[in-house]
This record gives sequence, structure tokens and C-alpha cells, in this order.
Amino acid sequence: MFSRRNFLLIFLATLFIVFLPNIKAVAAPSTQRLGGNDRYETAVKVSQNMWSSSQYVILVSGKDFPDALSSATLAKKYNAPILLIEGTNIGTIIKNEILRIGVKNAIIVGGTGVISTKVDSQLQSMGIKSTRVQGKDRYETSLAVAKLIGTDNGIVLASGENFPDAVSVAPIAAAKQMPILLTPKDKLPDETYQVINNSKVSKLYIVGGTGAISNSAISKLANYKRLSGQDRYETNSAIINEFISNINFSTVYVANGEGFADALSGSAAAAKTSSPVILVHNSNSSQQSIVRNNIKSVHNIDVLGGEAVLPLRIVQNLINDSVIIAVDAGHGGYDSGAVGPNGTYEKNVTLQIALKLGKILEENNMNVVYTRTSDNVSWPSEVGKDLQTRCDISDNAGADYFVAIHANSAENPAARGIETYYCNGSEKGAKLAGTIQQELISLTGLLDRGIKTANYYVLKNTAAPSVLVEVGFISNPTEENLLSTDSFQNKLAQAIANGIIKTVIQ
Repeated sequence: MFSRRNFLLIFLATLFIVFLPNIKAVAAPSTQRLGGNDRYETAVKVSQNMWSSSQYVILVSGKDFPDALSSATLAKKYNAPILLIEGTNIGTIIKNEILRIGVKNAIIVGGTGVISTKVDSQLQSMGIKSTRVQGKDRYETSLAVAKLIGTDNGIVLASGENFPDAVSVAPIAAAKQMPILLTPKDKLPDETYQVINNSKVSKLYIVGGTGAISNSAISKLANYKRLSGQDRYETNSAIINEFISNINFSTVYVANGEGFADALSGSAAAAKTSSPVILVHNSNSSQQSIVRNNIKSVHNIDVLGGEAVLPLRIVQNLINDSVIIAVDAGHGGYDSGAVGPNGTYEKNVTLQIALKLGKILEENNMNVVYTRTSDNVSWPSEVGKDLQTRCDISDNAGADYFVAIHANSAENPAARGIETYYCNGSEKGAKLAGTIQQELISLTGLLDRGIKTANYYVLKNTAAPSVLVEVGFISNPTEENLLSTDSFQNKLAQAIANGIIKTVIQ
């Protein structure tokens, strides 16, 4: 009999078939690498990717950053790539790229002490007119660039003593045609102050914290906004978030934050499409949130530099929603760790808990990297090298958190309980330690010895926030028996996993 229930099922199935073609999954961004054998070739790769022709080219020193920092705004103004010069010679690869795009005018940023007059002669022999934008130092050079750009759209003030903040803001300043003026940390140059004061700009941005530009240096300035973070990566995030409504995330450029050259070359290309240049660190997962928060808008990721400069795994971490947890089973191999009164080895207990923990984390869509998965350790027996190897495994994986598992020991067999350590000054480490400790006490019922700080090697030498968990006293006969059982190890693993998960999702 054809019932109402059958009719409903058929109706729903029909709707599913009709509308299924309209359901689209969000595809992972495509990735291309714009990198060569060195920074000079990388700059050419960027140019080849974005320019089929250009009347202009911006030439800057590839050896040092100061004069180059303000050049991105010129590149945008003249729709030109930034190419790098190595001292006194243009170089064959740069020359070929200049000829390929049909350059008629070259703008050299920096004095003859930075880029030799021989470069002017080489350009002249190629039939190219060269113009220098320069001052007696990096600060006056940035002012000379500003005169060509104008200050109507605002001004950006950045440190001239280091590069990260300036290259972070370069593509945005270029796109908005705001000149980047440079300053020492503690004293704003008089000429720079006069330009800012006389311009009466409505938008003045200070990029970088007080460690880059002190409050005393800008004490005479008014109506400015400081964009900064605890380090160059957080400052990069602060800058991007400030201008996020003007940024097109369709294409994202990614550069190693430890060098200026690739990010600078990429800034000229990024400015053409109002794209961000995101700085990353090769030893941790800095900047993941910027990409993940905008992942639906990201179609292309352009990686600036070769594999040695910026490994593919770092880029994959940017678009991977999974958090990476480094799980370190204490001791191992030649190092038994503490030995209980009944002969239980600490190294065996920590390994079993670590493997159980890793499985739980993986079931909760987290990526796990183990420092060891057996008693066959990968490190030499020299004192200290085993600890550094554990840190290296975590850092090379770009771990978000590092969790070391140990069992306590004391001369007094009555000593008991659980305690968790973190490195003093690590807010994220303290938060993770507190959550794990709370979960451990709740699930096991053992004595709460609290969370504590310590300068243990693995806590202070990993890039990720780190904790070390002492899951009980193997020297206590009662707790040794518990630590030896599969069921109690499962409780410990589950409690630690709960603490990690709660920390990550908050």
C-alpha cells in the first residue's frame, strides 16, 4: 500500500537529486612556488608571474634592506616589478628579465654606495634611462621616495633598523599609495618630523611595537595609530587585520619572515591585486589563523622563495585546519628513566601513555607528531643531544603545542600525586598546563600537586608552547602499580587529551 510515509521519502529523495548539483564543496587553494636558486632569481620569478610588459622597473640592493624598504610604493605607482641588484653588476638573469618586459626606464632606489654607478652605465648601454631616488642615508632615501608618492593618502612610519614591519605593511601601503618613512628606534629624524607635521595627514600609522619605534621617538606626533604585536608575525597579523576590508584574499603571498628579499619582491606583485604578504616562521605555525579565517576566499597561494627558504610543509600547515601536537614520551632507548620498586621502567610507561594519547588526538582531527614511537630512539646517547632532538622534531613539524610525558620519582616512597610544568613567562604554556592538570585530577583522583614553572630543556627550547606532565610517582609502590596498568594509562591519556582539546578550542 502506498502510504504517506513512502510519498514523503520519494519527495525528499527527489529534492536531494534536484539540488545536489548546486551543492559545492570549498576546494583547497592551489599553490605555486615563485622561487629560484637565490633571492635574485626569486625576484625574477615574481616578475615573470605578474608582468608581461612594463615601461618601468624598480632596482634595489639585494644585499641589504634599508633603501629597499620604501620601494614598494614606487613599484605600484609605476606598475613595475622590483628586481634585486648584487653590488656592481646587473647580472644576466636580471638583464634578461628587464629586456623581456621591455623596460624603458629604471628607477634605482639608493645611493652609489649601495648600487654602483656601473649599473647606470649598463642600463645606458641597454638603451634604458636610469633615475636614482636617494638621500644621504636610509631615512632621507625614504623621504625622497615620499616626495614622488605624495602624502595625501596617509603615511606609514616604520623602523629603519630592521625590515619585518616595513615589509609587512609594504603591499598595503603600496596599494593605498601611502609612503613608508623610516626612523631609528629612539629619535625621529627632524626632516621626517617636518614632512609629517607639514603634511597634516589624516592617516598616520606606526608599524611595530615600542621595541621597534619607542614612544619617545613619536612623542611629538598626534593622531596616529600603532599597529603591533609581540613579534614580527603578530605585527604582520595586526597590519592585515587593520586593512582587512581593503584586502583581496583571492591570492595570498607567503614569505619567510626571517629574510627581507623575497617578501619585498612579492610586495610589488601583491600590491597589484591588493593581496597580503603573510610572514611565516619555519619552526612553528605562526600566521595560520590569518589564512584559516579567510580560507573560503583564498584561491591561490604564491610561495615566495625556494624549498630551502620556505618548506612546503609550512604552507600546508597554513591551509590545514588540524592543530599539530608534538607528543614526547620521556626517556627511551639507553635511558630507562626512573625505575619503580617493582622494576617498572619509566620509559615504558611514558611510551604507552604517549601512544594512547596520540590516538585519541588523531580521532579528534588533530595531527600528531611523536618524538618516538618505540624504544628504538633516533638520537645519539650524548647528554643533551637527545633533548635537543626532541625539540627539533617538534619545531620541524611546526607543532602548535608540545607535551612531554614523564613519571615522577623521589627518595621518599610515600611521595605521590600529579603535577604539570610549563616554562615561566609562557601564557599559552600556563593555560595548557592548568587545563591538563585539572583534567588529570578529575579523572584519576590522585593528589593534586598543582601546576609549576621550570626551566626544563624541552620547555624552554621548543618554539611551540610546551608542558611537561608528571603523571604520578613511579617510586611510590601504589602509583607504580597503577601506572603499569592499561586501564590507568587510558585514563591518563584521556585526561591529557581532554586538556589539550579544551585548550585548543577556547
